[in-house]
Amino acid sequence: MQSNQSKWILLLLCVITVLVTVPLPHRFSYVYNEHGRLASGLIHLKTGDYSTFHVNPPLADMMGSLPAFCAGTYCPTTADLGFSHFGRMEYKAGDVWIKKNTDHFYWMVCGRYCMIVFVLLGTVICYVWTKEVSGNFSAVIAAILWIFCPYILGHGCLICPDVPSAAVGIAAFYFFHRWLKHPEMLEAFITGLILGLAELTKFTLLIFYPLFIVLWFLYRKPDFKQSKQIFVLFATSLLVINMGYLFEGTGKLLGSYRFQTTLFTGYKTLADIPTGGGNRFENTLLGYVPVPLPSNFVQGIDTQRLDFERGLPSYLRGEWSDHGWRYYYLYALLVKTPLGTIGLFLLAIFCTLFQKSCNISWRDEMVILLPGIVLLVFVSSQTGFSVHSRYIIPALPFFFIWISKVGKAFTMKRPVIATMASILLAWSILSSLSIYPHSLSYFNELAAIIPTTEDKNYPKPLPEISETAWQRKTFCQKAQYLFSAGPRNGARHLLDSNIDWGQDLFYLEKWYQKHPEAKNIKVAYWGSYPLNLTKIPSNEMPPANNPQPGWYALSVNYIYNREKQYRYFLNFEPITTAGYSIYIYHITEDDINKLQRKSESGLTKIETTTPY
Repeated sequence: MQSNQSKWILLLLCVITVLVTVPLPHRFSYVYNEHGRLASGLIHLKTGDYSTFHVNPPLADMMGSLPAFCAGTYCPTTADLGFSHFGRMEYKAGDVWIKKNTDHFYWMVCGRYCMIVFVLLGTVICYVWTKEVSGNFSAVIAAILWIFCPYILGHGCLICPDVPSAAVGIAAFYFFHRWLKHPEMLEAFITGLILGLAELTKFTLLIFYPLFIVLWFLYRKPDFKQSKQIFVLFATSLLVINMGYLFEGTGKLLGSYRFQTTLFTGYKTLADIPTGGGNRFENTLLGYVPVPLPSNFVQGIDTQRLDFERGLPSYLRGEWSDHGWRYYYLYALLVKTPLGTIGLFLLAIFCTLFQKSCNISWRDEMVILLPGIVLLVFVSSQTGFSVHSRYIIPALPFFFIWISKVGKAFTMKRPVIATMASILLAWSILSSLSIYPHSLSYFNELAAIIPTTEDKNYPKPLPEISETAWQRKTFCQKAQYLFSAGPRNGARHLLDSNIDWGQDLFYLEKWYQKHPEAKNIKVAYWGSYPLNLTKIPSNEMPPANNPQPGWYALSVNYIYNREKQYRYFLNFEPITTAGYSIYIYHITEDDINKLQRKSESGLTKIETTTPY
C-alpha cells in the first residue's frame, strides 16, 4: 500500500472510533465515584490543590472536568469538605458538586466527550507503531482490536484513568522504541514528555522507568552519548510530572512525610502504626534527601498502597475472600476477552513458532511484548484485593500490537493463516458489538459454560429460550442471543466494575416510565447517581432474607454481595434487565409458595444469615 493510502486508512479507523464512542457518554448514569473524579479534577484546575483525590494522578480527572471548569460551575471548597490528612475526600466532593450544580449531568457528558481524545490516541498509536514494524495489514488488525475491545468501549468514555493510561502508555513506548532505533537528543526529549504525561495518568506506570533501563541495555549497547540522552529523557518526564502538579510540595524532605502503610512506615502491622502516621526514613540520612516529586504524588502512592496492605473483600466465581488471587486477572481475560481475540493470540503464538516470515526482529518484538507481560505480572502480584479487572487495560495495546503480526500472512501469501485471521477478527468484532452499548458488562461465551459455585445453589439467572421462541427469531437475533449468554451469566464470575459499576440506572428509569403497573417498585441500586434525581420514586430497599410479593429492581452487586441478604432473588426469574447489571423482578404469592415448597424439599435454599 502507498503512503497516501495508509493515511486514508488511518483516517477511516479514526472515524470508526468516533462513530462507536460518540453515542456512549450520555447513555449511562455515573459509574462508581465518577462524579468524585470530576469534582476532584475541578478542584485541581481551580485551586491547584491536589489532595482531594491523590490516590490517582490527576491528568484524567482534569481532562474530564475541563468543560465544567471553563463553564464556571460550582467548585467544592475547603468549607464544604473539611480537612483530613489521610482521608479520601473525593466522595464528598462529588456529592457537593451534584448538589450545587443542577446541570451536573450535562457537564459530566461534556467531560466524557473529552475522554474520547485518549481513545483516538490509542487508535493512532496502535496503527502507526504496528505499520512501522509489521506493515499495513497488521496495523489495521491492531487498530481494530483496540477500537472494538469491550474494555475500551466500556471504559473509554468514562472519567477514569484506565484507558488514558493505556493510550498514553503505549504512546510513551512507541516514542521510546523510536529512540532505541535512532538515539538522538530530540527523540529522548519527546519520549520524556510523553512518559511524564503517562505517569500523570496512573501510578502503575512507574514500572516504566526500570523497564526502560532494562530494554535499553537489551536493545543496544549503551554508551556515554546514550547515557546523557536517557538522563534527559527521565529528567524531562520528572519535569512534566511536577508541572502537572504545579510543583506542589516538590523538594519536600523524605523524612518529613507522614505515611500510613507498613512499607513506608517500617511498622510490622497496620495496627501498630500511630494515628498520625509514621516514616521509616525519619531520623536517617535518607530522611534529609529532597524528593524530586510533588508531595501529593508521593502521598498518593502511599494511600493506594494502603488498600492493598489492608485488603478488600474480593469476589471470584461465586466465592468471597478477604484478599485477592494471583490468577484473578488471567481469569478475567479468559472470560472478558472476545474468543476471537483469544484465537488470534493463539494464532500469533503459532506464527511465532512455525511461521518465521510473520516475525519481526527479536529486539523489536521484545519492546512490544515485554511491557504488556510486565504490567500483567505486576498487577497480578498485588493480591491485597482483586476487584477491578480494568487494572489490566494498560497492558492490552501491547498485546494487540503483538497479536497483529498475523496480518503479515496477507502479504506473505499464507492463505490459510490469512483466512483464519479474518474469521477470528470478525468473530471478535461481532461478539463485542453484540451487547453494545453495554460493553462494560461484556463477557464472552465461556462465561455461560464455565461452572461456578453459584451454579450448585441456584438456577441460571436468566431462563433458556424455548424452542418455539427460538424459531421465531431472525438470524441476527439468534446471533445476538448466543453472544449475550456471557454477560447474562457474568455476575457468577466477576462483580463490581467488571459488570455492574452503576452505569445502567437510566435504562431502569426508561423501563419504569413504560410500566406504570410497577409504580411501587423497590430498588437496590449500586452506583453514584442519586436515585432521587430520577423519575423512579422508590427510596425503599427490597426486604432482606424474606421474599415478599411486589416489584423489585436490584443491581447484581447487591444480589451477589457477601452478606447474601438478596441472594434469594436468584430463585426467581427476572422479567427483564436494565442493561446487564440490573435485574427486574415481579414476584407473586404463587412464586413465593413454589419457592417455599422447594426450600422445604431441599431443592433450593433461602439465605437467612449474614456471615460477613
